[in-house]
Amino acid sequence: MISINQLLTYQRKLRSNDYILLNQLLDDVEVGAFFETNDGKSIIYGFGQKQTWTEMPNATESIVFGAKSFDNQLDTGIMNGFWFEPEIIVVLEDDKLLSNLITIDACLKKVQFKNSQPVQIVEEHNENDWSSRVQSLINELKKQESIQKVVFGRQQQLQFSNTLSLTTLVPVLRKQKNIYHVMIKKGHELFITATPERLIKISHDHLETAAVAGTIQRGKNESEDDAFGKILLRSKKNNEEHEYVVRSIVQQLHDVTSTLHIPTSPVLLKNKQVQHLYTPIVGRINTNVSIRNIVYKLHPTPALGGVPQQKAMDYIRNHEMMTRGLFASPVGYFTRDNIGEFVVGIRSMYVNGKNARLFAGAGIVVDSDSQQEFYETSLKFQPMHELLEELSTNGCTNV
Repeated sequence: MISINQLLTYQRKLRSNDYILLNQLLDDVEVGAFFETNDGKSIIYGFGQKQTWTEMPNATESIVFGAKSFDNQLDTGIMNGFWFEPEIIVVLEDDKLLSNLITIDACLKKVQFKNSQPVQIVEEHNENDWSSRVQSLINELKKQESIQKVVFGRQQQLQFSNTLSLTTLVPVLRKQKNIYHVMIKKGHELFITATPERLIKISHDHLETAAVAGTIQRGKNESEDDAFGKILLRSKKNNEEHEYVVRSIVQQLHDVTSTLHIPTSPVLLKNKQVQHLYTPIVGRINTNVSIRNIVYKLHPTPALGGVPQQKAMDYIRNHEMMTRGLFASPVGYFTRDNIGEFVVGIRSMYVNGKNARLFAGAGIVVDSDSQQEFYETSLKFQPMHELLEELSTNGCTNV
């Protein structure tokens, strides 16, 4: 359980309609957050705002939710970075509802369930020259040995027929298994991620992170899926890309940890659309090292920026068509006891009213193939497209 037990003064057994009411409350409040762990065992809601920041604060009296801008390029609204301390905290865990508000049940009774309309995509705009720009990047890498890898992103811009309802969206999002489900809301703006990648989890002095880099598609059956997995595990290009990330994480954590355990070789992390090379890394942090310090040290890893970091970031800034905002950035929460968890905002979508942007990126190295990288990024768009496809055929849902 998250370490704000003293604040969670109210506790009762979870009821069947709690999810519906809490999601409706997310629709009703101006500022809110939703964080579900990848094992589905813990959900944290934040409602309302006591304080807000554009940069991650150093400390809190309770809990802070938020997301950091990828590289501080000027964007709009929450995409510049947004952090808030909520008025109401609700934790769902071990078949229990816990809250800092002893009158939470009276608050939920006032929630009025509203029917939501199906949401259709009425316009879609893509970066049609992305593959040719990737080829230009590959040519640049062949000429410049000083840059080994650039994570190059592309975005899709969508327009919807109706605004999204969180009463509908959150249950549909939760159908995507074995990944984190995270949402930050401010007014008409939403940032939503269905990400497989944890940046950092800290509990007391225990640290957990992971290198996730190197990607291949899933197979149509178990035999084909295993074959693709073996190709990925043997791929020189993908293993080199993965090793960049492992080395960078170890280097960044070296002076803030007393111990680190790094497996000698990666394993497969399988999601619905793709499978990745995955190396879990655990350790113990030094005394008086804040979670903020570690978040800022680790971001961006080579899985999000490139190698060397500054040259890759410069290339991203100069050649990606749109600023990233919160895409590929740390998103999560931390508590007053320096405990928290942050994920990487990939497989993600930014929504402002009826307009949305989706993001996908691929690690480009000298051996990359531009058409294969385009296919890979298309797979990475699928979690949000599958979400929107279900929302286009269903209005209100009680899942």
